[in-house]
Amino acid sequence: MIGNGLLTLLAAAVWLYGLYLALTRTKSPTARAVVAVALVGLFLGTGGIGLNLDLGGGRGYPYTRQEERRLPGIRALDLAVTNAEAIVRPGDGRLTLVYRAKSRAALARMHPRVRVEDGRLVVRDDRQPKGTVYRFELGLRAPVAARIALTNGELKAEDRLASLDFSATNGEVRLRDYRPTGPTVLGLTNGEVEILGFAPEAPTRIDLTNGEVRIRAERPLRVRARVTNGAIRLPGATHAAAGGAEVAYGPDQAPPLSVRILNGELDYREVNP
Repeated sequence: MIGNGLLTLLAAAVWLYGLYLALTRTKSPTARAVVAVALVGLFLGTGGIGLNLDLGGGRGYPYTRQEERRLPGIRALDLAVTNAEAIVRPGDGRLTLVYRAKSRAALARMHPRVRVEDGRLVVRDDRQPKGTVYRFELGLRAPVAARIALTNGELKAEDRLASLDFSATNGEVRLRDYRPTGPTVLGLTNGEVEILGFAPEAPTRIDLTNGEVRIRAERPLRVRARVTNGAIRLPGATHAAAGGAEVAYGPDQAPPLSVRILNGELDYREVNP
């Protein structure tokens, strides 16, 4: 019996072969068949497209330290680091910063630049040591405009974002009770997006290379979606076809939602619209 690891390697090998044929612009039926079989094999071999980030919650980061800072009057968040988990939630205006490292030496070299400029919290670490992870937990009294850039990381937010500009190479975005008054822009290479309790007043754009987008909207949205390899699930219909699917859904006067996915799936539902 072939193990899951071997199945994954075989599926990846077939996918690479199909990609090679596609890049060489062959028009043979064999190339098209290989690509289709490879995509199916990749899903079967890996259990679907997904992301499992180890951001320091396991035993691989035994060295930790923690500090807290008061942040009265924060109106904006600007975070750019490599490996981090960011949590934004209702609170009393406090930042809890947790450092995690695989070695004592790496922990000692963790020195992020944290400052407040005209109500904007700015966090930077351009020289983050290898084998380290940050955890930023913000308890805020009022929603803020957020700009977050991560190489590997996760954002969790509940009811405290007025707008969001998020980019990540490998990342996850999980938003709850998200009712932004400003625009939302999410750009991920590999990852997952989950938005629950979504009631935007401004445009939303999501660009994802590999992964899944799950949205539960509390009001109708004007959806424009395209998936190259995968499926689009809308209320009452599922769209999936060889060569991709592109759909328009929802009333023209509703706030716009644009989703583009190369490999993956959009699952959009309306809850009590």
